[in-house]
Amino acid sequence: MKKTGFIVFLLLFTVLASAQQTTTLVQVLERDIPGKGQIRVERDERLDSLIGTVSEAHTGTKIKAKGYRIQVFAGNNTRASKERANEVDRYIRAKYPDLPVHTEFKNPRWLCTVGDFLYYEEAYDVLRKLRKETPYKGMFILPNQEIIIPL
Repeated sequence: MKKTGFIVFLLLFTVLASAQQTTTLVQVLERDIPGKGQIRVERDERLDSLIGTVSEAHTGTKIKAKGYRIQVFAGNNTRASKERANEVDRYIRAKYPDLPVHTEFKNPRWLCTVGDFLYYEEAYDVLRKLRKETPYKGMFILPNQEIIIPL
């Protein structure tokens, strides 16, 4: 009898916990993300139950894919190149806080790349903006890069 009561309690606890962690797809679309804009869906609230839910456990998940990045700086393997790559990194992060910046050493040079773009057109738009607004003019798009896409 104790086992049955424990199993019922565990089942009830699991159902209640999962009910609290789900939101509707419309609520996920309507959330306010600073710097990204906001979507408003005009609808009858009864439609939410028909559309479906999204588990909160999957928000914040990231996937890897092939895409594009913009190379802002490339130097050799000296200490000066490392310092310059970090300087470019800090400048881009300060001026464009929503743009991911990647500074790394890929033998034999230091690289500072910007963005995780799935499409070439997105990368090209940002490249044109960076060329106008930053002192770094020798930038170009790197294809076939492993990028990180947040879900």
